[in-house]
Amino acid sequence: MKTLAQGLIFSALILSLPAAASAGLLDQIKQAAQNAAQNSGPQPASNAPQAGTFGGGFLPAAHNATTVNDDMPRCMAQTYGIHENLTAQVLQRKLPSLSAGDQKTAQEDIAWLNATAGGQRVPAPDPRNPQRYMLLLTDAEQQEINGATNQFVGEVHDKCEYQFGGMSQFGDPSGRPAHAPIDTHVALPDLLHGTPLPAAPTPVESYKNCAASNAGLRWKLMADKLQQKMDAAGLPDAERKEWQEDIAVLRAAQNGDGRAMPVSADPRNPMRYMMRFTPQEQVAVNQEAMAAGSQARADCMNSATGGQMAPVSQSRSQELADMHARRAAERAHPQAVDSGAVDAEVQAWLAARPFTPKAYAPGSATQADYLQKSGTLECFDRQKGFRAHEIARKLMSKRMTAAPQDHQELEAWISAYVAAGEQGRDEAAPAASADPQGWMRFLSSGDQQEINAAASSLHNKIMTECESLDFMENGAKNSQVKYGQ
Repeated sequence: MKTLAQGLIFSALILSLPAAASAGLLDQIKQAAQNAAQNSGPQPASNAPQAGTFGGGFLPAAHNATTVNDDMPRCMAQTYGIHENLTAQVLQRKLPSLSAGDQKTAQEDIAWLNATAGGQRVPAPDPRNPQRYMLLLTDAEQQEINGATNQFVGEVHDKCEYQFGGMSQFGDPSGRPAHAPIDTHVALPDLLHGTPLPAAPTPVESYKNCAASNAGLRWKLMADKLQQKMDAAGLPDAERKEWQEDIAVLRAAQNGDGRAMPVSADPRNPMRYMMRFTPQEQVAVNQEAMAAGSQARADCMNSATGGQMAPVSQSRSQELADMHARRAAERAHPQAVDSGAVDAEVQAWLAARPFTPKAYAPGSATQADYLQKSGTLECFDRQKGFRAHEIARKLMSKRMTAAPQDHQELEAWISAYVAAGEQGRDEAAPAASADPQGWMRFLSSGDQQEINAAASSLHNKIMTECESLDFMENGAKNSQVKYGQ
């Protein structure tokens, strides 16, 4: 009670003083309180490192219930400004290689970076572009700075974490594991006198270099196929010599930039090397080259990005390779087109779209008007949408055999081609895939041949029927039958 009364009287005296005198007295009280707090704790031995220093190992300061445990942050404080410090070192190292103008810019930035690393708040030499020094650094030098920064910060963190222990940094230090104090100081990296890292190619450069090495892949494949065919043929020496010349020009094109065509040894027959293949073999070689090129590009992308190529691209490349392999097997064992099924499809389509010639209405002013009134357009328009109808029908037959992950895309293509057929169009909008021909991977070569055969058969039938009509007379040519009378 006595203490409380004294406190109230003391507060009343302070409030009764003028403002200036009151402020001065409060400052004196604060200073006295600080001195008392500094003298109240245990004094360290004269030869012990002071709390907050990093020279001989960081030791924690005294803590009590009203203080915050800041050992970990104070230990990590040595990482402050490390990136600016290392950047200044690299700029200093490359000064001799810069032009006079760039040297002046670099020296200004070095001074500013060193001041910032030392904790000074000074404006950048160019406030509108405070990181202009980045323009003087190559990608390799920036990677060197970032790598050294990350390594330094990681080493400091490991030491501070060991010394001051994880989540216990936020609580009572007495709960930390007991071990002898370690030196938490980490020496700054010396990039100023270090050897610059070799310039590493960027991912784009890596991809271009890899792709350039595969530029002659098509010619290599053709040369290998021609070599195999020659070895199996048992040719006489004179003919064998010509084959070897053709293989040699393909090898020369393979070792070039991949853009120049092979230069035939026979100027009168510049494509002689290609004529060694049958038409079927030429198709097979071209498709195999496309598949190999797609896989090579995927491998280059995978290598350039460190294995981070998008899974979708990898999956698409594999799908293309599988499709070409499947079609190569189909060519080796061709599937005969079922002409009976083709004729049935054509007849069913025409039966659902009967055409009856109508009387010609005289008075046509234009050719378009004539074609409309005579029924010419109506006759020929019956083939519109048939190809889309056939594609949709074939795609529907793949519902049971398609892979589960492909069902959604397959159904999208079916819906697209059904709609295209109903609208009288032959092709569907590629809404189901970024590839307008994506539907083709669901169909075999035999399926596509049957679609083409049916479309060709319908076209021929309609052309024969429509061209046999005399639209001006509304009947068959040279016929006495008059329709619509």
